[in-house]
Amino acid sequence: MTVERNDTKNKILDIAEGFIVKGGYNAFSFRDIADAVGIKSASVHYHYPTKGDLVSAVMGRYTRDFSELLPNPNDDKFDPKMLLDGFIKGFKDKVVDQRDMSLCTMLTSNKAILPESVGAELAAFYQLILDWLSQVFVRLDPINKDSGLILASQLLACLHGASILVQGTNQSEFFDHALSEWRSRYL
Repeated sequence: MTVERNDTKNKILDIAEGFIVKGGYNAFSFRDIADAVGIKSASVHYHYPTKGDLVSAVMGRYTRDFSELLPNPNDDKFDPKMLLDGFIKGFKDKVVDQRDMSLCTMLTSNKAILPESVGAELAAFYQLILDWLSQVFVRLDPINKDSGLILASQLLACLHGASILVQGTNQSEFFDHALSEWRSRYL
């Protein structure tokens, strides 16, 4: 029975994530989730009493899953250029090529209405990425940690900005244009 409950919880999270990616925090109700999963609305509330609880769980799972995909940036078997290139390509594959905004971009655009718990999960995700990218930059170009964090924040801003530009113009080549300086300098 526990397996079934976990399957239901994962289906709820999957459906909620899809709604958020397509339309943000207010893009769905618990009834929408229940209908998509094939359960009663009360069952969604059983697993996640509030929408904030549900979206916090979506973000927490997203952060955990994402962190498991990131190789150790300080492991000498990984070339830092390869790590940076893989991160950029992964972002493009997940966001730009799928013609979706990222989960985090959609939630960030709703920041003013997010419950504190969701904001904390969102901040934790961004901190994970900034820490990881900072370590890659420090290995790539022996610089101090503060300089690595500056480069990490600039790259992350460029990636998000490029994805918004692609969505707004429907021209995917703008992603490569926006990242061309990063690629020529660091890859």
